Amino acid sequence: IIKEAMQYHDASSLKGAPLNALQAVGGAEIAAIVGGMLEASERDMPILVDGFIVTTAAMVACQMDPLVTRVLLFATQSTEKGQAIALDIIREISTTNGIPAPGKPALNMNLRMGEGSGCLLAVPMVRSACAIVSELATLGEVLGLEML
Repeated sequence: IIKEAMQYHDASSLKGAPLNALQAVGGAEIAAIVGGMLEASERDMPILVDGFIVTTAAMVACQMDPLVTRVLLFATQSTEKGQAIALDIIREISTTNGIPAPGKPALNMNLRMGEGSGCLLAVPMVRSACAIVSELATLGEVLGLEML
């Protein structure tokens, strides 16, 4: 199916043109996800990405605006080979633009269900990480020492 779509839409016209690719083969749901990611990035809101399809949308959003890479948090590693390719492209975009690369997916449970279940499992981990960073006392605070 993909090969036929690429032939029909002339693959050479889609390379390096994420908006054209999105219009040609993206589908309304992926376009909506891309738009939401672009807006979230504009507002400096973190985006919890789960699975292959949403990672693909994240890749397109990053190709349209490399700053999107700075707000991405990946919930799960999909069993789909395409997700690994999309993750590599996202990391390359961030590195090329001098932006720290997003981390690896937090969970790897061989999921391919597509209901966002991995994302729901990752939410408590993200909340815990935020709490540790923002609320955990430093050694100096615990010992009552003033650090220089």
